[in-house]
Amino acid sequence: MRKKTIDMIPVLSAAMKKILSAFSKSRSLPSGLVKRSNIILLAAQGELNRDIALQVGLHYNNVATWRNRFLAALPALRQIETADPEKLEGEICRVLSDRNRSGAPSVFTPDQIMKIIDLACSNPGDWGYEVSQWSLPLLVTEIIKQGIADQISAKSVSRFLKMR
Repeated sequence: MRKKTIDMIPVLSAAMKKILSAFSKSRSLPSGLVKRSNIILLAAQGELNRDIALQVGLHYNNVATWRNRFLAALPALRQIETADPEKLEGEICRVLSDRNRSGAPSVFTPDQIMKIIDLACSNPGDWGYEVSQWSLPLLVTEIIKQGIADQISAKSVSRFLKMR
C-alpha cells in the first residue's frame, strides 16, 4: 500500500509571483527553468504533484523534488525580498537551477584551451612548419613544444576545436 503524502502549498509574495510568471512565459530562458517556474506557480494555486506533472510533462517525483527545493528555500527568499529586492530574481533563478554535478575536474584550464585554439587558428608556417594547414598530430607536437600543456591527446585537441 502506498503512503499518502500531503503536497505543501507555497505561499508566494506578489514579487515572487511576478518573477515566476515572467520566467514561465520566457522564450529565452532554459526550458528546465521555465518548467520549474510553472511547477511552483501551479503548486501555489494548490494543484497536486500528479496534476502538475501531467500539465508540465514531467514525472510527479520530479515535480515533488522542485516543489520541496523551493519550499526549503522560501524562508531565505523572503529574507532576500525584504533586505535586497533586486537580488530576488537572481536567487529564485539559482534555486530553480540544476545543482552542480559530480565528475572529474577539468584537466585543461580555459586559458590553455584558448591558447590551443589560437595556435590552431595561426599559420603553421609561422612556427617553422612547411605545411599550409595543421594536422592534429602536428598541432599536438607544437602544443607540447610551446609548453601550453605537458601532454595532450589529438582527441582532446579535436574536442576543443569543435567547441569553437
